[in-house]
Amino acid sequence: MPKATTAPKHIPQVDYIRAIASVGVALFHLGGKALPVLKYGWLGVHMFFVLSGFIIFKAIPQNYSWRLAPKFIAKRIIRIEPPYIISIAVVLLINLIMAGLSLAPYTKPDWANLAGHLAYINNFSDAQYVNPVYWTLGIEFQFYLFVALAFPLLNNKWGAWALLGLSVLSHYLHLPGANLLGLFPVFALGILFYLYSTQKTTLLTALLFALPITFISYLNMGWMETSAGWFALILLALPLKANRIIGFFSAISFSLYLTHDTVGSRLVATMGQHLPKTFGFKALEFGTGIIVSILFAYAFYILVEKPCLKLSKRITYS
Repeated sequence: MPKATTAPKHIPQVDYIRAIASVGVALFHLGGKALPVLKYGWLGVHMFFVLSGFIIFKAIPQNYSWRLAPKFIAKRIIRIEPPYIISIAVVLLINLIMAGLSLAPYTKPDWANLAGHLAYINNFSDAQYVNPVYWTLGIEFQFYLFVALAFPLLNNKWGAWALLGLSVLSHYLHLPGANLLGLFPVFALGILFYLYSTQKTTLLTALLFALPITFISYLNMGWMETSAGWFALILLALPLKANRIIGFFSAISFSLYLTHDTVGSRLVATMGQHLPKTFGFKALEFGTGIIVSILFAYAFYILVEKPCLKLSKRITYS
């Protein structure tokens, strides 16, 4: 019987990636159109994908086998699904409140579309999302299914070869729309770093395989997305020390990611409709949006995400 794995040692570099990526995406949605310096914040998404490739593998015990796949999937569902569902409920509630205050027209919920949200299948259609960040959750869930099956095949000295082969296939089998196939190379870079960090491969071998995978990532997505992935890799490799502020934003990163557009962007847009369009008032809107987004994310983390995180940890691989 596999032994229960202990919680992985805290990795400060992971905090930096989570903090930078989540804040970057939030700043992009809150003011990216008005402030050119923020227009690349959306690339935080690809930093998250590289991080998932590394940290999801890192959290799995070395003696994982396919019979433990249900527990792995259960842990991930409990970790992300309740916060996701409640964040959707927040979207619907705010839609109702804004309509009631005559701040926006009421949009009747499309229940079939919302069911697609919850089943993570909207990525395979042209369905619209009620929150612009939700498309990435479908990608993540596809990755979890992949990991549940592929971990025993990749967690060895031949893993780098398998990652390269899968990356090549991802280019030729790339489906239309946002899905794991097209984005796989950035996940592969994170997995490759995991293989190096656990001594399944050498640094030289990891770098040699990273080159063609990086090129395929460029072909699939472009140089900006690929560069964002490499920025995450560089952060993983740097000897960074724990920082309380970074740690705070890392802790609330998922909650901030889920709720900033629903709360902060809506607030900024509503203020913009009723305040003078001067630089000072635009700065006020932006600053207010940031502060409210962070405060709401912290409350969401304490009330929703943290209990789910604790519950998911109660499922062990023993």
